[in-house]
Amino acid sequence: MGPRKQANYFGDLLHWAELSHVTIDPGVADLRKTDARPPLRVAMVAQEMGRFLEFHHPAYRARWSGARDLSQREELARLVEGAGLDVEAVLARAESQEIDERLDAQTREAIDRGVFGVPTMFVGDEMFWGNDRFELVRFYVQRARA
Repeated sequence: MGPRKQANYFGDLLHWAELSHVTIDPGVADLRKTDARPPLRVAMVAQEMGRFLEFHHPAYRARWSGARDLSQREELARLVEGAGLDVEAVLARAESQEIDERLDAQTREAIDRGVFGVPTMFVGDEMFWGNDRFELVRFYVQRARA
């Protein structure tokens, strides 16, 4: 990001947050370089156990509204417990080689498909990137259903 885009980025994020009725903690900017793999691995395990939404929504709020570092085991443990899952079992599974390899494979698959950032959504083979593309996605989903 160039300096002008950097200067605008957080303000833009706050505008989207206001429109969406969510809170963004200014401290979240300090977390940009934290390791995203631990919460992704835990999310994969929560999904296997049928508790993805129970983990994901609180994790999203913790990261963006609470500016909590989800690369830390203690933070993940709190979220796993809140999702109604066995903390030690989930964290052990999330740290397994199988989950790590699956995350690598899914990441490669996404890159091979053209993904370069989040959120990225597909309707068939059409790729849409960015939260400002949700209306386009809605349009193409409705068209595909017709």
